Amino acid sequence: MNTPVTPSFLLCKGSSVLTAERYEEAVEFATQACEANAEFPDIYAVLAAANGQLNKAAAAGAALEELLRRMPGLTASEERLNRPFAREIRQKQFLDGLRKAGMPA
Repeated sequence: MNTPVTPSFLLCKGSSVLTAERYEEAVEFATQACEANAEFPDIYAVLAAANGQLNKAAAAGAALEELLRRMPGLTASEERLNRPFAREIRQKQFLDGLRKAGMPA
């Protein structure tokens, strides 16, 4: 039986490789998740953070724009961006990528 992959599964994979600093793979998985459900805001957070870490300003900015369209007024200091990373350094890397994408402080 061939079961379709859910956007949540792809997003989890994208988040996992993001924390492993495998940013290109994070972009790939988040892009696939976006193709499956383009309205899920966290997809754009992963895309923005990964592209920000890759210094791909245009792609990072476009993803951030989509995230902020779905979550107006979001800033890097907000509780809504806290993720259950096992290590605090991973949260800092995530937020650093978002800041590089242009996320307001």
